[in-house]
Amino acid sequence: VQWEKARELDPTNPAAWNNLANHYTEIGTVNKAFEYYAKAIELDPNQSLYYHNLANAVFLFRKDAMQFYKTDEQHVWDKGLELYRKALKLDPSNFVLATDYAISYYGIRPYRFEEAISAWRDALKIAPNEKEREGVYVHLARLNLGAGRFEEAHRLLNTVTNEVYATLKDRI
Repeated sequence: VQWEKARELDPTNPAAWNNLANHYTEIGTVNKAFEYYAKAIELDPNQSLYYHNLANAVFLFRKDAMQFYKTDEQHVWDKGLELYRKALKLDPSNFVLATDYAISYYGIRPYRFEEAISAWRDALKIAPNEKEREGVYVHLARLNLGAGRFEEAHRLLNTVTNEVYATLKDRI
């Protein structure tokens, strides 16, 4: 109610539109969320967060996105990826955003191994610490394994020493 009131009082405030869209994704009113994220982006096309939020919604609610955008699943994947790329262009040092983008490739069929590996390599460049870098190595090893690059997967796994990743490392 308060966010709707804020939007009514100042319909040019993109934060109100974005926050309402967040709320609508949480309660399942996804079409309204898509509409409101788009409005936030229209009002402030330089805010990375709005693209990031819309990309997350497109990926999480891809069947709804297919209906809303009147397209097929492959185009929805492409739309979500493009939104992530726009967000990253605006905020290139945002590790959480970079990993959300890279993680999104796991859901896409058929797999896009080269694109996914590239996204994880980009995330690796901005990883804030060794623990996060090792987490990226685990993802890179998993993708290289899937792409049939066993030696590269093995090499990457050998760089992972943090106990946090031991179970994943063993599984891979």
